[in-house]
Amino acid sequence: MLARRVAAVADYRNRFAAAGVSEAIHFADIATAISAFIGEEFSATNSPYDRFILGDATALDEDERRGMEIFNGKAGCNECHSGRFQTDHMFHSISLPQFGPGKGGVRYFWGDDGRAAVSGDLSDLFRFRTPSLRNVILTAPYGHNGAYSELEDMVRHHLDPIRGLALYDLDKAALPAMTNAKDDDIALLDFEENLRIAASSDLTPRELSTDEFADLMAFLGTLTDPKFIDVAHIVPEQVPSGLPLD
Repeated sequence: MLARRVAAVADYRNRFAAAGVSEAIHFADIATAISAFIGEEFSATNSPYDRFILGDATALDEDERRGMEIFNGKAGCNECHSGRFQTDHMFHSISLPQFGPGKGGVRYFWGDDGRAAVSGDLSDLFRFRTPSLRNVILTAPYGHNGAYSELEDMVRHHLDPIRGLALYDLDKAALPAMTNAKDDDIALLDFEENLRIAASSDLTPRELSTDEFADLMAFLGTLTDPKFIDVAHIVPEQVPSGLPLD
């Protein structure tokens, strides 16, 4: 049905024909076109960090290089945020505070079981997949539930997750207006649940000096592909179907 709707638009038929689709447009052709668009427009592979690891010694300044060393050494960030895209694609607990009704709280409505909601294995409680750090300074909020609206707060939480959990203030999250806002802190005030979240942490506390922390933040800024600073150009003025754009 979807393929027929697309094929009914002459401009789409012409564009698919130009791309080599000579027969009837199939759903797979549409999916391939969308995939090609995403692959071209949303790949972030031209950051200063990329240029540095590809041989451009001038791509990072001294502060950023020190930050990279801290990222891969003293701070231990690369233990999970590893590889070119800074993710091991595995599931870890960093004892993030839980607020609001969690997704997949099979034990407890106001919790979030993380990977355990899928695996059924209680050892996976509060574990979430390691995200890529590509464009990280542009992709707030941070954490699986957006617990931190500022990257600096999220990094500090990583350095001492138990302290971050214990001292967490809901004001650190930039929450939209919600009808159940009065219930957002139910899980935060549940002492037993917070003990379980704290006990699940995979991270060892780390100490960084003020200068070291600043260098680490400087390095995280080098993971930004400049083309994503302004993405307005990705949105077309109109589409062949004539449907309105958001």
